[in-house]
Amino acid sequence: MIYSYRKAEETDRESIYQLYCLVMHSLVSEIWGWDEQWQQNDFSAHFDPQGITLVCQEHELVGYSHVENRGDHLFIRMIVVHPRHQRKGIGRKLLAFVITSGAEQSKGVGLEVFKINGKVKKIYERYGFSIEGETPNSYVMAHA
Repeated sequence: MIYSYRKAEETDRESIYQLYCLVMHSLVSEIWGWDEQWQQNDFSAHFDPQGITLVCQEHELVGYSHVENRGDHLFIRMIVVHPRHQRKGIGRKLLAFVITSGAEQSKGVGLEVFKINGKVKKIYERYGFSIEGETPNSYVMAHA
């Protein structure tokens, strides 16, 4: 399959949110319960097209990464891949892009991963991330 990568635009907001909901609903529901209004407000408060890279197959959004520049480091807010397109290297490519970007800017890379998402935590560890702290529901990880 051929995937294209591009920066997000304001007009992509709704499709990004819909993909976020599809992928994250069960995890968020298990931890806190899903509050649609809260989710929409939080998504809107953090939506920044300049920090979002989209992955498309033809004209369909199949994944994205959302990275925040926090001065001395890049913070991976989200990497989301549609279930039908998981295990095809999309998430790994998005992750590698952020790690490379951090190195080019001489910045560290950090993220949080839900404790209940052990499979994804192991992927981050394979790419050089280690646990530096934790919250009640997440591990705080940094790239070595």
